[in-house]
Amino acid sequence: MEDIGANVNRASAIPGSPEISPSMGVIELPDDALPSLEELRGDLRLLAEIVGVRLALRVAQVVDGTPLRIYGGRRWVRRYRDRLMRKECDAGEITVVDLARRYSLTERQTYNILGKAEPDERQMPLFR
Repeated sequence: MEDIGANVNRASAIPGSPEISPSMGVIELPDDALPSLEELRGDLRLLAEIVGVRLALRVAQVVDGTPLRIYGGRRWVRRYRDRLMRKECDAGEITVVDLARRYSLTERQTYNILGKAEPDERQMPLFR
């Protein structure tokens, strides 16, 4: 019996043929086969506007119709914002009121952020 993965590797070695990732079933389209942004519809178009058409098509092939919700992006942005706020405050460059205005927060939120210890990224969580 012939190995399917061997066929995939042989097919992608042909000049001009699309590259295929056997582990995820993703077919890499050449530039001339990629659709324009205007040809895409719905969530695929929104995703393509953010990451580009090529990557949006890769994601679409992997999840293929599965509802996809991506959580947690705000957490990383918030950590970065908090780190910047602490750095500016520690340097004495800005008052808490001006810091709150710069980051569109209330003074109370700003004091709460500055009062918290910066989380230690190396510490493993005890419970998940």
